[in-house]
Amino acid sequence: MPLIPESKIAEIRERTEIVTLIGEHVTLKRSGINWKGLCPFHAEKSPSFNVNQAKQMYHCFGCGKSGDVIRFLMETEGRPFIEVVRELARRAGVDLPEPEPLSPSERDARVRAESDRARMLKVNRLACDFFRAEYAAPVGERARAYVEARRGVGPAVREAFLIGYAPPGWKSLVEHLARHKVPHELAEAAGLVRPREGQRLPAAAPPSERSHFDLFRDRVMFPLVGPQGEIIAFSGRALEELAPDGSRVPKYINSPETILYKKGEQLYGIHVARPAIRKADRAILVEGNFDVLMMHERGLGETVAPMGTALTAAQVRLLHRSLPSTVYLLLDGDTAGGNAAARNVGLFLDEDLLTKVAVLPHGEDPDTFLARFGPEGVELLLKRAEESVGYFCDHGWRRTGASVMERARLLEDEAAPLLRKVKLPVARQKYTEQLALTLDLPIATVRQVLLGRATQGDRGGSPAPASPSAPPAAPAPIDKLDDVDLGLVALVADHPRLLARPARLVAAAAHPGLRDALATLADRVDGSGSARLDVVALTELLPAGLRAQVSAAAMSGRFADVSDPERALGDMAGRRTRAAVEIERSALQKKLAELGTTGDPSTVREISARLIELNKALHGPKGKP
Repeated sequence: MPLIPESKIAEIRERTEIVTLIGEHVTLKRSGINWKGLCPFHAEKSPSFNVNQAKQMYHCFGCGKSGDVIRFLMETEGRPFIEVVRELARRAGVDLPEPEPLSPSERDARVRAESDRARMLKVNRLACDFFRAEYAAPVGERARAYVEARRGVGPAVREAFLIGYAPPGWKSLVEHLARHKVPHELAEAAGLVRPREGQRLPAAAPPSERSHFDLFRDRVMFPLVGPQGEIIAFSGRALEELAPDGSRVPKYINSPETILYKKGEQLYGIHVARPAIRKADRAILVEGNFDVLMMHERGLGETVAPMGTALTAAQVRLLHRSLPSTVYLLLDGDTAGGNAAARNVGLFLDEDLLTKVAVLPHGEDPDTFLARFGPEGVELLLKRAEESVGYFCDHGWRRTGASVMERARLLEDEAAPLLRKVKLPVARQKYTEQLALTLDLPIATVRQVLLGRATQGDRGGSPAPASPSAPPAAPAPIDKLDDVDLGLVALVADHPRLLARPARLVAAAAHPGLRDALATLADRVDGSGSARLDVVALTELLPAGLRAQVSAAAMSGRFADVSDPERALGDMAGRRTRAAVEIERSALQKKLAELGTTGDPSTVREISARLIELNKALHGPKGKP
C-alpha cells in the first residue's frame, strides 16, 4: 500500500474534531479539561474513558486503550488504516496527493485493483437486485411461501436483510448480467457463475451459447453485507431436500472466496445488528441465517451468526468492535453445538469478552423455541446462561466421564491453556476451584498444571509435589518508565513548545526508548516548537509495554497550570542527574566497604576522590564521602 505523507496524516488529525467524532459513538460529558464517557472497548459502570480536545487523543484509564481519531475508527468499526484516512480526509477537506514515486506498473496495478473491487461490488449489487426482483415475481411464489408463511419472516426484516430468490433456471442470472454487459469472467470472479468444463467460448458469443451457468438455483438468497454496507457475498438456502434425480441437495451453498469475501472474516447480520448491539449492550450469537432472521423478527435485533464456517478469531474481533459488554452463545440443544461452544471459549478470552452460554432444550433451535415460548422465553434462557469458562469445565466433564487419563489430558491440553488466558486473578482462582471440583482432581494438582509445573514427560502420572498454598510464579518483568520519565511526558504534552529543546528533553529521559522517541518527534517540528506533541506518534515509537503508561501521563494534565515549563524541565533534568549520582555513589561506597583496610591503596584513593566529587555535586563544596 503506497504511503501517505506524515504531514498529511497530521493535518487530518488537526482538522478532525475528535470530541465530535467520538461523540457519534460514545456519550461524552465534560469533566475538567477532558470529556468522559463509558469506554467503548471494555465493559464498565463508571466512566474511565477520556477524550482531550486540545491534545486530539483519547485514553481509557480502565483498560489502557488510547489513540487518535484514526485509531478510534479503525478499532471500533474494524476498518483498515487507508480506508479510515481517506474518509477522514474527505470529511476534513484534506487533499491526498498521489504518493511519489510510483512506477507506471505500480500505478496500473493500483488502478486495476481498485477497479476490480468496484466492478465486483457493482456486479454483486446487480445480482442482489435480480434476486430480490425474482422473489417478488410470480416465479418466487414458492420462496415467499417458505420465507413468509412457513418461517414467518415479516416485510421489515426481509427488507433489512435484502432477502431474494434465485430461480431454478441454469442461466437466469447469467443472462441477466449479460444484458447489463457484465463479462462472464467478472461474474465468475465474483463467485456468481461457474464455467462449463471444456466449453469456453468467446465473450462475443450470444448469452444462449455462453459456457457459464448459475451457481445459485432455486434457493432463498441471503446477501452478506460488509461493515460499510457493501454486498460482498451470498448464501443460498435450498427449497427442496432432493434433486429430480433423487440425490440430496446441499442445504446451503455459499459464495467462494473472492477479493471482497474471505471465509471466516464476516458475520451474517452484523450490518443490521450493530446499532441494536450497542443499544442493548450485548450480542447474541446463533448458528444459522434463519435463526438470525427469526430473532430479529421477534425483537432480538442484536443477533448475528457465522456464515458457513466454524467461529473464528476474526469473527470474534469483528463482533467485539460492535462494543457489546457481554456475548451470549445461544446453542441448539444438541451435542455438536455444545462441543463447538467449548472449543470457542478461548477465542472470546483472547478478546477479553465476557461470554455466557445458553443451551436450548434438546431438539429445539431458536426458530422453534421462539414459536413456543416467544422472546420472553429466550430472555429467561439468557438470564440463566452460564459463564463460558464454567460451561467449558462442566462440558469437559461430560466428555471425559470418569476416566482418569482422559481427565488428565483435558486438564493439560485444554483447560490449563484456557484458564491461563483469564486475566482477573480472582476469576482465575474461582475457575481453578470449579475445574478441580468438576474433574474430581486435587486443587493443588490443578494449580501445578496451570503454573506449568507438571512433569512434562509423564502426562498420565501424578504431577510433581507442591504445596497447595504455593504462590504463583512471579510474572515476567514489565517494561516501565520511572516517575521522572512519566513527568517528562506529561510536561511536554501540556507544553509542546519544549520539543524545540530536544537536547534537554533527551538528557532528562532515562529510558532509551523514550529518549529515541522524543528525539525523533523533535526532528518533525519547526524551531518554534509550536506543533502539539503527537502523543499517538510517540506511543507508536515506543515498546508496546510503555504505551498505556505514556498515554495516561499525557492525558493527566498535571502540568497544565505550570507557568514556567522551562524551569520545570530543568528541575526534571536536575532530578535525573541527582539520581544518576546517587546510584554511582552507592555503588562506590559498597565497593569501598568491600575493600576495607586491606584493599589496594591506589584503588582506595581513586574511589575516595571520586566519592568527594560526587558528594560535592549533591551537597556543594562541603560534601564528604
